[in-house]
Amino acid sequence: MECIFNELSVQLVGTILEANEVMTQFVQSVVAAQPLSLQGIRIHEAIGQNLFALSLAAHYTVGSWLSDTRIDQVVRDRFRQIVANPPLLSADEVDALSAIEQSMFCLHEPAGKPEATGFGVAYLSNRLLVSLLTTTQWNTHQLTGWHWFLEPDGKEQSRQVDVRHFATAHHLGLHSSWIQQQQEGLQRSVDVWEKRAEFFPHLVLCGEVQKQLRQIGMSGHLAQIIARLRTLDEFVATWKTGSFNSDQLNDETNLRVSGESASTMRLYSGQRRFKLPDGRRELFEFHVKTGDLRFHFYADNPERKVYVGYIGPHLPTATG
Repeated sequence: MECIFNELSVQLVGTILEANEVMTQFVQSVVAAQPLSLQGIRIHEAIGQNLFALSLAAHYTVGSWLSDTRIDQVVRDRFRQIVANPPLLSADEVDALSAIEQSMFCLHEPAGKPEATGFGVAYLSNRLLVSLLTTTQWNTHQLTGWHWFLEPDGKEQSRQVDVRHFATAHHLGLHSSWIQQQQEGLQRSVDVWEKRAEFFPHLVLCGEVQKQLRQIGMSGHLAQIIARLRTLDEFVATWKTGSFNSDQLNDETNLRVSGESASTMRLYSGQRRFKLPDGRRELFEFHVKTGDLRFHFYADNPERKVYVGYIGPHLPTATG
């Protein structure tokens, strides 16, 4: 599991000695996370290719700290291993995590600058947020912030949200049970993808679903999704003639499949087009509700195949 770096924790401290303490604390906390299968830190591309250019104190950057021979060489080498070549968080990836148009996160109400991008990514992807312990604000195992967004009708909405967080090994220890549950769910999601032909022999799960299953595995909703997919698979097994019949599916199962309204399709049809394994893009309008999640599928009538192209938070609609 990866954790997300909190860019707002990059704040100047008063002295080089304090900067050294901050960096040592950061390395110790991340090293403590590694036995818990936390593998790497995602850094937003706006920060740069790595953390080396970030300022810790006046005229003293992370790069300066790495070159400072007064610092324990083992600590500096550990830091290089942690952040040398992280998979950067691109703006496109951040946008794709949110199904809500014009969505923003901040740590203060009302919403405003600075935006809390790392906090928002951690919330949307259900991952741990990690900070430099530059101020007492980050000395906590949970951060509270605000999610601000515009509904399709232009109405402003905001809600308070919490994110699991660590800046010390002690904070991390408070999350050990949760991390174990996440790892179990993640492993199960990997098993589902690798055995998809065995679990759902009459469905075709498209490529992006592999990544989406990982997110669902960490959210705790995987069992519900598996049950819904198996129900759909059993129905498709009986589809021998004619076009796909969603009314019959609703009559014979508890899935309650529906399409989209004309107004939603006018506004958001592009967000319901997904790629088939052969590279074609089709409209995956049919969807099944599972709590806060949806999965969208496409029924290929000539081939009598059903493709699942999206599993995740509900996509934008004309009504919100």
